[in-house]
Amino acid sequence: LMPWGLGTAAAVVEALQAGLRVQTMDREFTVGGRQYPIGTALFRTSNNGADLATTLAAIAAKHGVTPTPIDTAFVEAGVSLGSNDVALLKAPKVLLAYDAPSSSLSAGWARYILERRWAQPVTTVRNSSLGRIDLGDYDVLVLPSGNYSYSEDQVRRIREWIQRGGTLITLAEASRWATLERNNLLSSWTLLKDGSPNVPPAAGPDKADKKTPPKVDLEKFDYEAAIQPDRAQSDGTAGAVIRVALDKEHWLTAGLDNEIAVIVEGSRVFHPLKLDQGTNVGIYAKGDRLVAGGLVWPEVRTLMSQKAYLMHQPLGQGHVIAFAEDPNYRAFTEATQLLFINAVLLGGGH
Repeated sequence: LMPWGLGTAAAVVEALQAGLRVQTMDREFTVGGRQYPIGTALFRTSNNGADLATTLAAIAAKHGVTPTPIDTAFVEAGVSLGSNDVALLKAPKVLLAYDAPSSSLSAGWARYILERRWAQPVTTVRNSSLGRIDLGDYDVLVLPSGNYSYSEDQVRRIREWIQRGGTLITLAEASRWATLERNNLLSSWTLLKDGSPNVPPAAGPDKADKKTPPKVDLEKFDYEAAIQPDRAQSDGTAGAVIRVALDKEHWLTAGLDNEIAVIVEGSRVFHPLKLDQGTNVGIYAKGDRLVAGGLVWPEVRTLMSQKAYLMHQPLGQGHVIAFAEDPNYRAFTEATQLLFINAVLLGGGH
């Protein structure tokens, strides 16, 4: 047994590549007088070869973790080691899109984190060539931040691939793209400055031309109010540290505390998913708890309070995992990097 965390995640990546069979626990349990958290990695001797102990010991030592051997599968409390709350992992085949319209920074951070931090192999593909890729050869597709314009056929292929068991991970602006009605991949929506949905007005040949300007009340005319756009975007946040509360019963949060700090840079604010659509794995803290550091305008604080940071929406046999911000920002925060590798590693087992 190895409780989940930064070291265990790295060890599991290497163990899977070495051919070891690894399972993770989706619930807490107690065995041998010790309580183990969600995400604990389980290496069964019956599922692996005779050299398991030697191979695993070398991998664990390399990543600074210590496996705990147990001589019984009977738990004293919590979920059974033989229940449906045990997920079998496999070495994921990861595809990372890059080049315009993907942000070069976002794509670079994601590739660096995957290859250098976690030693997770990744295949890169230009966005212009994604339509020629057989997505069935991959388990995970990562879309870095970007304003994508994939064709209707490409989006259909991505959706069908997810339904067959693929995991789509969207970062920052890519998550906004996933919410668009024409894509129908994520049942959230972004919010305007006043909290209303950021949904484009209905198109029509006559609506824009025939809209009658409102009559001006000369006695009560307010210049500042008069010049505001009908659909004002939220004011941007230029690199603040924001508190996020995590759903500790969800497998994506394995190895993390109840609350983490994330970097927010931009104006994206996502409405939380409804209960019948998915899980809001991470939501921004409420009120005065929101800002851990940096400048966030008061009206933006109100807008961001308790909105979604990390969303998980099942789709058929697969998953859409959407980050409101880039979890790999400058390879700076380890907590969000762990959320990212959890999405890559654990999605295929669920």
